[in-house]
Amino acid sequence: MIYSYSSLKNTVTGIVAMLVTVNVFAQHATVAGQGHYNESDFGKFYVRLGVNIPQGAFGKAFDLNVPLYENISKNGGIGADLGVGSELGKYFFFHEDPINDLFKVGLDATFFSFGYNTGKSKPHPDEQAEAFDFVTGAVKLGPVVSFNVAGDFYTDVFVKVAPTALLSFEPPYHFKGGIYEPDSEVLYFNTDEKVAFAFKTDFGINLRYRKVTLTASYESGTFNVPVTYYQNNGAEEIYETEPQEMDRKMPMGLLQLKLGIQAF
Repeated sequence: MIYSYSSLKNTVTGIVAMLVTVNVFAQHATVAGQGHYNESDFGKFYVRLGVNIPQGAFGKAFDLNVPLYENISKNGGIGADLGVGSELGKYFFFHEDPINDLFKVGLDATFFSFGYNTGKSKPHPDEQAEAFDFVTGAVKLGPVVSFNVAGDFYTDVFVKVAPTALLSFEPPYHFKGGIYEPDSEVLYFNTDEKVAFAFKTDFGINLRYRKVTLTASYESGTFNVPVTYYQNNGAEEIYETEPQEMDRKMPMGLLQLKLGIQAF
């Protein structure tokens, strides 16, 4: 499935609308005297598991109509498939009593976040496409505002910075044309020498009824990926041409939907 800019725009618009709705509910909620406010009710420790939905260039199909290296950019198509994600973390509130009997402010610390997606290479025409993995590990930290909307229903709004390691990204080469054809291209990824790092961002909303949660968030950022690129410029075969070494910035936008448990 291909996820376009319009789908991302609609997703972000939906999240913003949810935030506005939550704020309106919070302002009108009658909660005084119900005795719901304590550390366990606002919930701190969480475990979440769900799906990673590639967005933008990360989810587009690999495009053979542009130079191969252009795919490793925001204008190309990396071809990642639907994946999974999980995380565990904790809220650290700055105060014990809720402000105006409605909400608490604190830090959302994700101790570990794991992501897994797959992709497929575009090899030589005589070969079958090969699958490869995108595996990430991250920690996340940022502010969170937790609303007691009504009774046992809570909503958390968060924005976090997410230092992320690309733990596994070893795609086979990509090929366009034939070895002896003019204007043919080959792209190799030089990813087995070091682990790539990026400072991603993560923002979203967490809905909770008692201990059960549903989280929707958007995670974005780019990884620096070194590649070797060949283009046949008239030689008898493509590998007789001089290779070009370059660094490409690979975007990795993800819409994440997770179910979880949140408790004291």
